[in-house]
Amino acid sequence: MLNSPAVNSIAMLGNYLTTGVRAVLRHKTHLALNLLGLTVGLASALLILLYVSYELGFDKMHPNAGNTYRLEQFFLPLNQRFPISSPAMATLLKDYDPRIDVTRINIGAPAVRLADSSQQLTLEWPQAVDANITDFFHIDVLQGDLAASLAQPNQIALSEHEALRLFGKLSILGQQLQLGEQRYTVGAVYRLPEQSHFQAGSLRRISERVAAAGLASNNVYSYISLPADVDKVALLHRLTEQLNQQAYNGQHMSTLEMRALTDIHLHSALAYEFKVNGSATTVNICLLLAVLLLVIAAINFINMSTARAAMRAKEVGVRKALGASRGQLFVQFMLESLLIACCAGLLAAVAVEWLLPQFNLLVNRPLSLDYAGSFGLILLCSVVSVGLLAGVYPAVFISAFDTKKVLSGDFQRGNTAIWLRKGLLVLQGAITIGLLVASVVLQQQLQLLQSQPTGYQRDARLMVNGIDNKQLFWAGNQNLLQSLQALEGVEAVTIMDMQLTDTISQAMEVQLPGQTEDTALPPVSQLGAGFNIAEAAGLTLLAGRDFSATYQTDWYQTHGDSATAAVIITESLARQAGYSQLQDAIGQQWLLPGDNPVLRMQVVGVVADIQVGSALKQQQPLIMICGRSPMTYSNILLSMQPQHAVAARTAVQQLLSERLQRQDLQLSWLNDDYNAMYHNQQRQGKVIGIFAGLAIALTCVGLFGLAAFSAEQRSREVAMRKVLGAGRFSLVNLLASEYLRLMAISAVLAIPVTFWALDSWLTEFSVRVSQSPLWYLLAAAVTFAICWCTVAALAWQVAGRKPAMVLRQQ
Repeated sequence: MLNSPAVNSIAMLGNYLTTGVRAVLRHKTHLALNLLGLTVGLASALLILLYVSYELGFDKMHPNAGNTYRLEQFFLPLNQRFPISSPAMATLLKDYDPRIDVTRINIGAPAVRLADSSQQLTLEWPQAVDANITDFFHIDVLQGDLAASLAQPNQIALSEHEALRLFGKLSILGQQLQLGEQRYTVGAVYRLPEQSHFQAGSLRRISERVAAAGLASNNVYSYISLPADVDKVALLHRLTEQLNQQAYNGQHMSTLEMRALTDIHLHSALAYEFKVNGSATTVNICLLLAVLLLVIAAINFINMSTARAAMRAKEVGVRKALGASRGQLFVQFMLESLLIACCAGLLAAVAVEWLLPQFNLLVNRPLSLDYAGSFGLILLCSVVSVGLLAGVYPAVFISAFDTKKVLSGDFQRGNTAIWLRKGLLVLQGAITIGLLVASVVLQQQLQLLQSQPTGYQRDARLMVNGIDNKQLFWAGNQNLLQSLQALEGVEAVTIMDMQLTDTISQAMEVQLPGQTEDTALPPVSQLGAGFNIAEAAGLTLLAGRDFSATYQTDWYQTHGDSATAAVIITESLARQAGYSQLQDAIGQQWLLPGDNPVLRMQVVGVVADIQVGSALKQQQPLIMICGRSPMTYSNILLSMQPQHAVAARTAVQQLLSERLQRQDLQLSWLNDDYNAMYHNQQRQGKVIGIFAGLAIALTCVGLFGLAAFSAEQRSREVAMRKVLGAGRFSLVNLLASEYLRLMAISAVLAIPVTFWALDSWLTEFSVRVSQSPLWYLLAAAVTFAICWCTVAALAWQVAGRKPAMVLRQQ
């Protein structure tokens, strides 16, 4: 029993572990470098993979998520895709196949007032939905009956956050809310998952008026659950035909498209999303960085292990002479590798625990560690993968030593390990150069986007967002705006029916004087505005004048079956209309025949082109109409004196709260809104910059270990050259020259690959930087400098030793 194979195997494994621990501890510098490299690589990769795992998990918890899609539309006049559709699509879908399930979401609600208060509030993300919403989205009900609340027209369900915001507690069942003319009773409190693109501060039943709207109305988010055998292409083709035929009199104005529910978070960055979605590009970059960091850490381990194989040669020879097989030695060396990887994994876990709060701020995600869940699995897989990847070649290489050659020293004449180390070092150098250039290009592109001329001024501009349109776009609102204008520190005030940092969602065909079918303009993007729009927004007037209260006819007015208003157009629209001299456009009468009543517009001004929204999208010609807006909500834009901006903001908020009877007005600086548009690009830049720096640091660690070994191996050569008259600096260059040649090969390999990859990424932008050869030369020069300094620091020390002492020790 005592000599059974199982007992012998356990005893042998214990012997392997004992021997491995002794071998590892015998070379403390080698151990420290390996642990440092593997710990940094693993900790960095773990943080990245934790973020990637979170991003990839969005919307997967919802019922039947794999067969659920969001219906979207590509509007040809705007050349843009939107996540909204008509509520009447539900009927068309059911007619096509009765097995298709549809749920609709209509965003928005009138101002809310608590039963015991006269102050009006705005609900955050209020949603009117179909009763079957729970068949599409996972919703945790904390109190009450959500299904019953959605089945009745006078009940409302509040999210956990909204309940606390409005009432300060969660026990609110039966509380009363006044929404417009209707009183609602709170029937449920719920919580939505964080990892969902859907956001709802409140849920109530969709109104009959919205649900019965025609195909021309695009005011709901439609989610459809498809049977597996439905032909999606045929379905979309049929729906698109019906939509254009019935809603647009046969004109091809819109194309219907579908997006998988689980793809929305990473692959949709449309206007009117519920949240600021993530980015598939960011996730892919993070995955690449995680792989690169693990590869670099493994390369360091391989290089240092094979370089120091000579120190294990006698041990291998003796063990083989005593009967140990190659397989047994392979197992021993693999166990040593896994042992070091496990130690590094423990240190990496500690580092992740320490760094996670700061990393969460960087990526703006509530990441957490669950050792019994996804994080534990990621940690285990990463440690085992690195241990196997880093240990397999050294184990094969060392265990393959022939006993006779080992004892005679002949094994040192093999070139395989040397060429492998050089090849891996070249790969490290190429990765370093690529990451350096990528960091520079990304920062340059981000700076270009943020410094791109917008046509409007952003400094000291205050936006008041989300005010009911009826309170602004009517002729009697001038008293409110005049009161704001009179505040100290306010230079100009105007109104707009959208934000300059948003996406234009209005476009109609404009008819010009003497227009023929050949000279007709394509549909033109529109924006509703108030008096002094050019002054308040800092637009550049090229011809004509601003909207002005001095000219009361500028404001939108109806006259029976027609209407009039003044308009300001952008330079590109004036050129499209055929005016080579911009002044010639002033005074021209244009028609908006699609409006009801038909709108006759007089051009009173031409301004420089305006970049509405992100520079990721193409700049569109724009027409601004004074006093007219079909939108539900509008905004106030104020131009402030910079030195009084902060104080004036407080005064503006107090005045509007009193006049509009609201305590939750949303105020923001236009400059902050503009910078927020490039949140994903800024995050990419930070992530790449930080982890590129870590990759370079890991390369330096590996280079330091190899250089230290190489310097020790060549110390006798250095001593003899010094005796023969070689200078210390020339000896340093001699030892560093080998590594510099390898870095030169790295540059040759990295430059074309990096150029191609970055060029493919830059094609996503409408405005892009040109890749400069100088960036590549600088990246190569920085890599050379890092390499030379790392090697030279050790070589200088070796070259400074007394030759007599070195030769005596050999």
